[in-house]
Amino acid sequence: MKKHIKYLIGAAVIGVAATGCKKDFFNRPPENASTVGTYYQTTDEVQSSTNILYAAPWFGFNGKAFLAIGDLQSGNARCYSGTDGEFDPFANFSEGNATQAVQSTWNSLFTVVAQANALLNNLPTAVPASVPTPVVNNALGEGHLMRAAAYFYLVRLFGNVPIITDPTTQVNSFQTIPTNYVTDVYTFIINDLKFAEANCTKNVASTGHVSSGSASALLAKVYLYEQDYADAKTEAEKVINSGEFGLIGLDFGGTYTNLFETAYNNNKESIIALQWTSNGGYGFGNQIQSVIADGENGNYLTGTSDGYGELGPTWDLQDAFKNAGDSIRRHGCIMLPGEYYAELHKATGGYTTPLAVDEQGTHAGMKKYVVGTPADNNGASATQATSNNTYIMRYADVYLIESEAILGLSANPGAGHGIDTNATTSDATALKYFNLVRQRAGLAARTSFSYRDLIKERRLEFAIEGEYWYDLQRLDGFNATTHPVARTIISKQNRGDSSGAGTAPNYTDYTRNTLYITPSDGAFLIPIPATDVSADPNLLKSPVHYKF
Repeated sequence: MKKHIKYLIGAAVIGVAATGCKKDFFNRPPENASTVGTYYQTTDEVQSSTNILYAAPWFGFNGKAFLAIGDLQSGNARCYSGTDGEFDPFANFSEGNATQAVQSTWNSLFTVVAQANALLNNLPTAVPASVPTPVVNNALGEGHLMRAAAYFYLVRLFGNVPIITDPTTQVNSFQTIPTNYVTDVYTFIINDLKFAEANCTKNVASTGHVSSGSASALLAKVYLYEQDYADAKTEAEKVINSGEFGLIGLDFGGTYTNLFETAYNNNKESIIALQWTSNGGYGFGNQIQSVIADGENGNYLTGTSDGYGELGPTWDLQDAFKNAGDSIRRHGCIMLPGEYYAELHKATGGYTTPLAVDEQGTHAGMKKYVVGTPADNNGASATQATSNNTYIMRYADVYLIESEAILGLSANPGAGHGIDTNATTSDATALKYFNLVRQRAGLAARTSFSYRDLIKERRLEFAIEGEYWYDLQRLDGFNATTHPVARTIISKQNRGDSSGAGTAPNYTDYTRNTLYITPSDGAFLIPIPATDVSADPNLLKSPVHYKF
C-alpha cells in the first residue's frame, strides 16, 4: 500500500482538474481543464489513476454521515440532543434538507461519481498504445465499480437520483436535470458492475484495489436488494468458489476485533474498502475514531487530543448481543466497563475500559474502528485521522447473501413484498454459510434459521459499520413506499439514556431510561439537499426514464 499512498495526492490533483471544484451535484468540470491530456501516459500512471477513488471523495460521507445514517437511525447508536448538529436529527428521524450530514452525503457520493466519470471519459482517449490493454481495462473496471458503489448508496438513501456519466454535455443545462427512476438506477449499477466483473483483474483485492471478485460480490448484494434471489445466489457463489477471500479468525489468523485495526488493512476478508492515510492531513484520514472513541478520560484513548464520544451503543444493541450470547463480536464492537484491550496502549500493557464509562448515557463505549494511539499503529494515526480502512463490503456479507438468497428463493415473497420474517429454511447450503459466520463469532451451529434470525445475525455482524439501516429499509420489499415490518422493529428499540452516571467504585447504581421512536414511512429516504434543489428544481419533480 506504500505505492498507493505515494500516488494518492497526484491522482487527486488530476481528478480534481478533470472534474472541477464546484459543489453542484455532478461537479461540473471547468472548460479549460487540459491537464488530463498529459496524464495516463504510462502503465504506472494508469494504475495509480484509480487511487483517488478509494479515499478523499468519500471523506464527507465517511465518519459522521456514515454512522448517523447507518447506525444512529437504525437504533444501534444514540446521542444526546445537542451533541453534534450532524448527528442530532438522525436520532429521531428529523433530518431535513438543510442538515449538514445530508448535504455532505450528497456532495461526497456525487464527488465519487464525478471522479469515476473523469477517469472513464478521459482515460480511453488519452492513453497511448504502449500501455497494455489489460491495464487500461482494469482501470476502467475500477472506475465502473466505484461509481456503482457510490450510486448504490445514493439510490438507497435518496431514492430517485440523476444518473450522470458525462457532465460536459450538461454544462449549460445543469439547472434542469431530472432524476431517474430507482429501477433505472439499479439497472445502471448492474451494468457498471458487469463491466467491472469482466474487466477488473482477478485476485487483487488484498492490494487495496478492487478485483473482479469484488465486482461479483457487490453485484450479488445489488441483486439481493432487488429481490433477484437467483442472480444474487449465482454471483455470491462465484465469489465463494473463487477462493480469493476468507474469514479472519476462521480461514485465516486473527480475530473479529482485528478486522478493524490498521495492521489488518486489506486482509483476506476485505472485498471493497476505503483506503485512508493519517499522513495526508484532514480529509485524507479516517475520522471515525475521533468521533466515537471514549472522550471522558482526557482523550487518553486516542492519544491525539480527540475522541469525542459522540455516539454510545443503545440499550437495544447491547441487549441484542447479550441475548444472542455473542461476546466475541460485542467485544470488537462495544466497550463495557472493566473490559481489557491488549491492542490499545500497548506500551503500557493495554487498556482497561474505565468502570465509569458512560458515552451518551449508555454506560458503555464504542470499540469498532477505534484503534488507539499513534504508537499503537506504528505512527499511522493523528488528530482526526487514522490509517485504518473503512469497509464498503467484506466477505462475511457474501456468506449471508448466499444464505438469504436461498431462503428468498424458497419463500418466494413476490413483487412488492419482503420475505416473511417467519419464513424458515433448513437448506444445507444456506445453513453452511450462515453457521460459518456464527462459528467465527463463537456461537453454536443452527439446524434451521428464519429470516428474522438472519437479519439479527446481520445486525450483530455489521453493527457500527453503517449497514443496519439499509437492512431495515429493505425488509418490506424492493423500492417499498411503506415499511410496516421495519417500523414495528424500530418502534420496539430502547434508545434511551440512564438516570445518573453511577457512583464509585462500581458505577452500577443507575437506572435505564426508555425512549421509543416510530419513524414515518417517509423517513426511510433522506431529502435531497436544499441548496441543490434551489439550483435545480427538477430534482423534486417526477423522475424520467434513463436512456440506456
